[in-house]
Amino acid sequence: MGKYADGALVVAVGGACVVIRPELVDDNGHCVTAPEELRVTLVGAVTADPGFAPADEPMPDGLLSADQIAAMLDWEVGYVEGVPGDADRPGLSSAEVDLYLRYRHDTGDAYPDSAALAAVDRPFSLDGFAVTETDSAATEFAPELDEPNLVVQLCASMAHVQDLSGAEIIADAATDLIDRISYLAKVEEFYPALAQVVTAGVLPELAVELAGGFTKDEILDFVHRLVAELDRRRPWPKPALVSVDPQTWPSMGSSVPIGWVDIAISDLEWAVKAAFADVPDGENPLLVLRIRGGQLVALVGDAEPNPTRFLVLLPDAEDQQDPAEVTAYLERYAGLQVESEGLVDVMAEAMQA
Repeated sequence: MGKYADGALVVAVGGACVVIRPELVDDNGHCVTAPEELRVTLVGAVTADPGFAPADEPMPDGLLSADQIAAMLDWEVGYVEGVPGDADRPGLSSAEVDLYLRYRHDTGDAYPDSAALAAVDRPFSLDGFAVTETDSAATEFAPELDEPNLVVQLCASMAHVQDLSGAEIIADAATDLIDRISYLAKVEEFYPALAQVVTAGVLPELAVELAGGFTKDEILDFVHRLVAELDRRRPWPKPALVSVDPQTWPSMGSSVPIGWVDIAISDLEWAVKAAFADVPDGENPLLVLRIRGGQLVALVGDAEPNPTRFLVLLPDAEDQQDPAEVTAYLERYAGLQVESEGLVDVMAEAMQA
């Protein structure tokens, strides 16, 4: 993936890489470092080095053995899942895993943990994704933080698809943006950026680099057709999940529990693309969402700093949606696995907490 002026090569395997100095290569072109002694780091850590020069070249044949490549992939899994006692690899939250695997460098080396990979929400797909519990420390959901350029985000997602030319992928991409499934930004934010690309006929270099091998012309054609599809679907509906003022929720005594989810609060906030308001110590965090059709749904966490269990509530009123429909909706649009078996026991535990 690149080199240094002293002749050192930087070889990437997925999201991990190693720097191979000339003196570590034997006369046959093989790296002599034992697999367990490789100094592996993230691709991003090397590309940020001022002395690094990127190069779009394949790895020299035989430079790394199968065991060395396997060691690099094992290191990457440790970075994602966490290694006890390793300060450099504490593990990622499930929301961070989703982003990491979505934008993971495509070197032709599959990520070893197929279960984690399957859980990632693939852009342009309505199949949904599963958000799982994480043991890593919760990180604050901060939508105000700088996001990568929206066009770059969209193009990076192209690494997960085989073909951009079909009509179905355009329809799926438009639905994804309108429903606000794969990205924090809303369709109203994406549209001006995409329309500007169509008007100017210019793409950020990074967008093309991350697009999984698609050419500039292929990407521009895709964006042009996507903008046309978004125009065709105007007026756009609200996102699939919209946060509303918690004050609109009736008292807890006027609520009906329909299940619960076990998930870190930061992961839950990413899944529903909304943040809990700060609450005083000892009070339960409350997030109220409106789904399409007007149904209100509340998520109430345990009264602790970083809750990992949230009750799912509906208002105790007439004309409410069927609970099964609500839980299916939350799974489809947020990947939440709402449990209901044993709800009475869970409620009793919550009352005692």
